[in-house]
Amino acid sequence: MKIAIIYSTSSKSTKKACKLLSNKIKANVKLIPIEKAKTACLLKYNFIILAGSAYNGKVQNALKQYISRNMKTLKEKPIALVMNCEEGIDTRDRLNKTFTEELVNKSNFNSNFGYELNPDEGNFIEKRKTNNLIKEYKKDGKSLPVLNIDEIDKFAEYINNMIEKRVD
Repeated sequence: MKIAIIYSTSSKSTKKACKLLSNKIKANVKLIPIEKAKTACLLKYNFIILAGSAYNGKVQNALKQYISRNMKTLKEKPIALVMNCEEGIDTRDRLNKTFTEELVNKSNFNSNFGYELNPDEGNFIEKRKTNNLIKEYKKDGKSLPVLNIDEIDKFAEYINNMIEKRVD
């Protein structure tokens, strides 16, 4: 089985989560950043995983545009959806806003992998925002957000079970 993980990220947190996921899936997995994703990418794979990071509740426009341009093909393929955003929110609502309710309802599986803050990533302004967020967390005595490895494991297990049950 050939699986594509097409992802968009404003920091490297989503890329890191997708890389962790790809290493746990027992199939031929290709990581494709949204900037390199073409419509033809969808046709080469048996299963598509779309992943996006949500910063302040918004996902990158490139991912939304890609989904919009390829909605017909995406509806014909088995898909799964991943968000990287804060935990403790209505993940279903965030998924609907990012991927469209129609695509969420059609997806085989979806999840929120959480996120992490890295003050060394991004341009000067992004680094400054991240450092300010880290200061706020520390001031409030909160733990810094981290990727949810249990959710990544659960997601990979679902995909691996699906692969095992598949009959060619």
